[in-house]
Amino acid sequence: MSVIAFPYSTPVEPRLRRIGRIVAIGAILCVAGAVLAVPLLWSSDEVLRHWIATQSPLGARPFTLHAGTRLIGALISLIGLAPVLYALWQLSMLFSRFARGEVFVTENAWRIRRMGLALIVNALMSPLVQMLTTINLTRANEPGQIVVMFGIEQSQVLSVLSGLALVAFATVMADAVRLWHENSEII
Repeated sequence: MSVIAFPYSTPVEPRLRRIGRIVAIGAILCVAGAVLAVPLLWSSDEVLRHWIATQSPLGARPFTLHAGTRLIGALISLIGLAPVLYALWQLSMLFSRFARGEVFVTENAWRIRRMGLALIVNALMSPLVQMLTTINLTRANEPGQIVVMFGIEQSQVLSVLSGLALVAFATVMADAVRLWHENSEII
């Protein structure tokens, strides 16, 4: 493993360690919150109806809620959430290393790459998850009222671009660590 020591003076290092710990813990709390939010959303009629009316593409269209709809909806939500959870986990691990003072490490470049790929996968999965959710909520409706919605939003395009930027940054970082390691062996 190649490690480049952080070149800043000592007063900055405690700040980096503190920021690293805060982001690492914050990312883990976000993972826990997201996982807990799924059953909360799908178990509460009031929260679910509000979410469907304001956040879902169904809006005011008719939908049916029963135990099967809720269970399948929660599973679809968790599948759709998986890339985000993975990216948050990678973020936590990355900033844990920062908190330990390991900044320019090859493994960090791979973590950044994984976060970028997870953002891309999330953006590509989102329209499918949206479509499956609308089908699930309307499958018990009367014939002719089943809704199939598929759409691409601006946030999904931005997520793909952000993911590509992270993959590119990770590639540059991995090359920089490799070059530093080669140069340190020459001297």
